[in-house]
Amino acid sequence: MSRCGPPGSTDNGPPVTNARASEHVYVSTLPGLEPALESECAALGWKPRRAEGGVELEGPAGLHQEANLRLRTASRVLLRLGVFRANDEDVLVRSLRGLELSRSWDRRSPPRMSVTLKRSGVPGADVVMDAAAEAWGVESVARAGPLDEEGGPGLTLLVRVEGDVFTVSADTSGEPLHRRGYRQEISRAPLRETLAAGILTLAGYDGTEPLVDPMCGSGTFLVEGAWMSMKRAPGLMHGFAFESFPGFDASGWAERKARAESEALAAPRGALHGFDINAGSLGTARRNARRAGVTLALERKDVKTLTAPPGGPGLLVVNPPYGKRVGEGEDLPGLYRAMGETLRKGFTGWRAALLVPEDTGLVKALNLPEARSLPVRNGGLRCKLLLTGALAPRR
Repeated sequence: MSRCGPPGSTDNGPPVTNARASEHVYVSTLPGLEPALESECAALGWKPRRAEGGVELEGPAGLHQEANLRLRTASRVLLRLGVFRANDEDVLVRSLRGLELSRSWDRRSPPRMSVTLKRSGVPGADVVMDAAAEAWGVESVARAGPLDEEGGPGLTLLVRVEGDVFTVSADTSGEPLHRRGYRQEISRAPLRETLAAGILTLAGYDGTEPLVDPMCGSGTFLVEGAWMSMKRAPGLMHGFAFESFPGFDASGWAERKARAESEALAAPRGALHGFDINAGSLGTARRNARRAGVTLALERKDVKTLTAPPGGPGLLVVNPPYGKRVGEGEDLPGLYRAMGETLRKGFTGWRAALLVPEDTGLVKALNLPEARSLPVRNGGLRCKLLLTGALAPRR
């Protein structure tokens, strides 16, 4: 990092941009779910701006709480604390010292920090962390672990550096938002709750039509669909990092949660049916649903002989096995061919959403050439989301 300040800088460094009167938040999501997150935000009356890996929002104080509480496809909610320019270590220290941290940091223990360098001339993250320790008068700043899996109370700061522009944000979520609290048991190939909700959103599920998962596993699609149908906020069972901030208003937060609770319906508006050939998976789905406060119609059946339940048409959604996730893959082409036949013959008039691997052989085995494809990721694997209109028998 250069020791000379930018042209025109003063001894006090460039001004720090803070966003307290009107909150500025960044909401991240899984790759491929950005359109679903944008749609969610718009439905809540917010005006999202698409950003890399998510959306940006501005609104009144408490927006970060509402976003954590209500967004189904959000992975994490960051509260912007400041944006500034610094290509000098002294300027960096002064700019970090100028950030308003009193509402998010109690100063009893050093904050954790994660630094992302993008097209930057900064020598490394250690430089930024050392500058932060000097700015805030602490011995050191702890390095944050991977936020994809970790998180908890206290302050975690995320610093993004692009060139000489520093963006500093506070993590308000803590534990990852896909951990809703109901799924204490999982099947062999678990699907993140946020991904399940995103797929349902991208498939146009409105909560009033029947929903069928022919290979339901631990029931994630069905529980997420039930909560969407009930208009139940997904964060009601979740604890958040912002609850440990010194500026946290416990009574105001209780009022937000109570308002969200009052908006939820007592039962889903559409029928939810789950099928699986594995009796153990059905037991897991039943217990997860009970913890989520919903009742599902679950039955042991083979997808190869399945027909639509009464009350349709509606949406069929499925996350079938892939060779990399379950089993060795020898029988997968036959399974996919049989599943395609089931959709054509047993679910005429229904729409379908299938999360499948990039393997073109398996996609071809489904024999759904009219399906449109969207790129998504499931557990780090590159996948495709296949979406169909009303299914018709092949002539």
